[in-house]
Amino acid sequence: MNIGWKPLAWSAAALLLLMSIPTPMNGLTVLLIMTPFVVLFTLLSPAAFAAHAVVIGLAAFFLLGPYGPLALTLSVFFIVPSIVIGFMYKKRMKARTVVLAAFGVILTQLLLELVLFSLQFRLDLSAELSTLLQGSLRDLETGGMFPAGWAAQTADALGNAIVTMLPMLLLLSSFLFAVITHGLSRLALRYSGVEVPGLPQAKTWRLPRSLVFYYLIGLVLSYIIPQDGNGFWTIVTANLVPILRFAFTVQAIGFFFYLADAKKWSKVVPVLIAVPIVLFPPFYLIGLLDVAFPLRRYFVK
Repeated sequence: MNIGWKPLAWSAAALLLLMSIPTPMNGLTVLLIMTPFVVLFTLLSPAAFAAHAVVIGLAAFFLLGPYGPLALTLSVFFIVPSIVIGFMYKKRMKARTVVLAAFGVILTQLLLELVLFSLQFRLDLSAELSTLLQGSLRDLETGGMFPAGWAAQTADALGNAIVTMLPMLLLLSSFLFAVITHGLSRLALRYSGVEVPGLPQAKTWRLPRSLVFYYLIGLVLSYIIPQDGNGFWTIVTANLVPILRFAFTVQAIGFFFYLADAKKWSKVVPVLIAVPIVLFPPFYLIGLLDVAFPLRRYFVK
């Protein structure tokens, strides 16, 4: 396969993404940054990839000035799962296996980073978040919109809530990183002449029925266990219910793709329906019903 100038183009894309870290586009950068490295590792030999990665990292380090260390740290962090994904692409492994492996690697890295920061800097995450949020909320308090002390109390409550739901945030962010990177990398590699397996079609997505049972248990526990505590079961219930609701939202999207295929609708229809399903949380109930009952069979009939 003649790859020609393509590695240089993807190296330039990786460098441009790292250069955008100090800009308001950094949120998009974090979602896209793994794709160029995945493509590079898939197209190149390990030695050639290492050379490209070193040049990209050093260029970003020196060009960004005070933001150089941050760019270098992010590039090293995301290169690890990118290598895992690229290696599995070369082995022609199933897309589901690739996504799960990337999910596991990213989640492990996030947990390790959290532990290292906590130990090295004696970081109290709840207190740090509270301090950060309090600075933003104090403007509302001083403007006379809220009574004195509101900013401190609200910041403490939000900081504790974020820390309590941290497992869910880490799980969902790792999952989204893995899925988005796989989808974009697959398209990019197809453009480069490399075909990699795709995930199962959305119309075939099905969750195990046992998740409904777990959801009901979590829902009951959420009403029994106080949500303002910091015990094990408080953390479990605070994270289990939102995670399962997200899973049922994905199931609801799969249900409409199935329905569109069965009813011979336009392929655009389920995509348009997916937008309000994602934006409005109560639509997860459609996915819940689809898991609990043979809903697809009824609609097809």
